[in-house]
Amino acid sequence: MTAEAHGARQSSEPIDLQAVIETIPALVVCALADGSAEFANRAWHEYTGCSSPEIIGFKWHAAIHPEDLPRLIQEWTVTAAAGNPFESEARVRGADGEYHWFAIRKALAVSRDQVGKPSLRALIACEDIQERKQAQDRLQQNEQRWQTAFANSAIGIMMRDRTDHIFASNRAFRNMLGYTESELSHLCQIDITYQEDRALNLELIGELWEGKRQHFQIEKRYHRKDGTIVWVRNNVALVPGTGGVTPFLFTIVEDITQRKQEESERRYSEEKYRVVVEAASDAVVCTDESGAILLANPATTRVFGYESAELIGKPLTVLMPEFLRKLHESGFKRYLATGQRHINWQGTELTGLRKNGQEFPVEISFGEVAADGHRIFTGFVRDITDRKQAEELRASLHAAQVELARVSRLTTMGELAASIAHEVNQPLTAVTNNANACLRLLANHNLAPEVLRQALEEIVADGTRASEVIARIRGFIKKTPSEKSMVDINDVIQEVLALARRELSENRVLLESQLTGSLPLVLADRVQLQQVLLNLIMNGIEAMVVEADRSRLLWVQSQVNQSGDVLVEVRDSGTGLHSEADRFFAPFFTTKANGLGMGLPISRSLIERHGGRLWARPNSPHGAVFSFTLPVAAGSPS
Repeated sequence: MTAEAHGARQSSEPIDLQAVIETIPALVVCALADGSAEFANRAWHEYTGCSSPEIIGFKWHAAIHPEDLPRLIQEWTVTAAAGNPFESEARVRGADGEYHWFAIRKALAVSRDQVGKPSLRALIACEDIQERKQAQDRLQQNEQRWQTAFANSAIGIMMRDRTDHIFASNRAFRNMLGYTESELSHLCQIDITYQEDRALNLELIGELWEGKRQHFQIEKRYHRKDGTIVWVRNNVALVPGTGGVTPFLFTIVEDITQRKQEESERRYSEEKYRVVVEAASDAVVCTDESGAILLANPATTRVFGYESAELIGKPLTVLMPEFLRKLHESGFKRYLATGQRHINWQGTELTGLRKNGQEFPVEISFGEVAADGHRIFTGFVRDITDRKQAEELRASLHAAQVELARVSRLTTMGELAASIAHEVNQPLTAVTNNANACLRLLANHNLAPEVLRQALEEIVADGTRASEVIARIRGFIKKTPSEKSMVDINDVIQEVLALARRELSENRVLLESQLTGSLPLVLADRVQLQQVLLNLIMNGIEAMVVEADRSRLLWVQSQVNQSGDVLVEVRDSGTGLHSEADRFFAPFFTTKANGLGMGLPISRSLIERHGGRLWARPNSPHGAVFSFTLPVAAGSPS
């Protein structure tokens, strides 16, 4: 016997159902066994706004939500056929047209029909569960949101029980470590923790379970499935047990590998630059926007005499002489306001002030960085006292070298005195002869105008020739600063050969020249090139004079070499190079009985000052070859 039938038997005594259901606060409909309504209580009518005729039979179904009605009818039919209690949920429309959720239950009761006979009735009671359903919906939505957030979070999430086993993890965490969900379910969290990080991790977890803390944060390393290391930041909280759920640890896992790499690189960079700054031979001083010194490296002590600690907090102007301080302060303020610099920040030469009050020359370079909204200025200060002294010494040496070169030229001209006299004497003799001839013809009254004109033209030509020889000699020996111009090297060779013509003739030296036409021009001092060539030619002549049984041949060549430079070579058939060729360019080294040993060193110095190179090598079968190159002038036609 079913419980419903049993209840009906216990209530076999007919009762006044109309009066009974009015006392029930729930919505109640009295229906026949097939579910057709006979009447309803006041609560039903008030809630639904339906009159009695509007619910008779199956009309009461109109108050049930259309989506819920088919299910409700099916459940009614099934439970009625099986004789089981009926209980369901459905939405019932109120008088305002709004639907509320109700719990619907059926109870059996005995009533009297119209002739007074007992009859079985179904009481359909509806209890308002709207708030409960809304709470359930909210809970379900929250659970759904949580599931969605858990599954799709870009940050790893994992949960583990008291035994440290991972019983849940999201996709981000699994991707982070390269494990599947199944693989992680067989692992403890400590199994994938880097060995050196385990002790601290276990200690903090123990404090969680002991109630000493509610959560903790830790940066640690995990082993990925492929064996590589991933840095993470774990935020771990203990979730207390509720109902049938045991306590567990909830962990948010953030991959910080990139940040750790950047931090490591930054630390390496900072350490590297710290070492550079501390080891720098130049003083390095950092200041803030107020000009106060923030840092001074150890070299500052050597350069300025201050210990680093003495300078911290002091104004940068303490390292400047008085006349520079106001200039710096006003210029620095203007820069902060406008960005306009009052000096060049790279390699500017100024004056520094040591702790003992000594002023000295410095070269400074400044840089600026912005950090956390503040501007920091770093200055590199180099003591250039030695450099300045060296520059002064070089200038003095250069002046001495120029003078020595002039003396060398004078010495060479002394050796060429006979040739010079011959060069000057020839045009002067011609002038004298022409003038005497004119006098004789004039005395004999035989001086025709055409003869006079020709004689005067020859006198002018010879005078001009003599003047050019003297001008060339004066230019060669005069004391003037170096003047570079565009020079055709072939012209210089021809000029020098003209000066040395008598020496070549008197010493029976055969001259061969092979000068390439249309050579590119070089940017050079013409007189200095003449000096070099004359020195090489005179050396060649002197080297051949001592060889009485050998033909004397001097060969001069000009061309463009494979590097695109102008190449000049002077070959002789003299004594040759009996020792290392480069020794001939050492100052004061000479093979001449009365030589100073300065001609070749000076020549090499002059060529190198022009950006070229001068060297020597043995000639075959006899003699020596002296060669020098000069760079082609920019813009010179090739």
